[in-house]
Amino acid sequence: MESSAIKQQDQTLATIIHLSVFSKLFIPCGNFIFPLIIWLINKEKSFVDHHGRNAVNFQLSLLLYYIIIACLLIASTIILGARIPLEFFEYNEYNININTAEEAALPILVMLFTAGIFLLGLIVFELYAVISAAKDASEGKEYKYPLCINFIKDDTILNEAS
Repeated sequence: MESSAIKQQDQTLATIIHLSVFSKLFIPCGNFIFPLIIWLINKEKSFVDHHGRNAVNFQLSLLLYYIIIACLLIASTIILGARIPLEFFEYNEYNININTAEEAALPILVMLFTAGIFLLGLIVFELYAVISAAKDASEGKEYKYPLCINFIKDDTILNEAS
């Protein structure tokens, strides 16, 4: 799409769609609600439709990535927790073994640290991608989020195939 063919209002709406995902910082699920509402109200405008669809797809993709990280974290906590010897949980002033406690806690701490790094990386990635998308939308350019799964397909492609 050529920037001159796109109305300034459409560029502003597309930019607002991308930036509205930050509403999740104040309102639960705001990153889905506000972009979806703005996109659905202005869906007939192709530029806004493209950016709205991509913003919602990206938020759904991020949700999936967060769920995957959480499931892996829970599963590995259960697996590593099952390896902790039972005497670690019993309080007996004669059977306290510092080495057993360290051996049991170290893998869990490493796993928690690794999951924290992945979550922080995902947050930084989201911040970068959303700001890049908003910048491109304000300049009248189309933007395709990296690592985005297309949950909501483009209607024009579906209509042409019929």
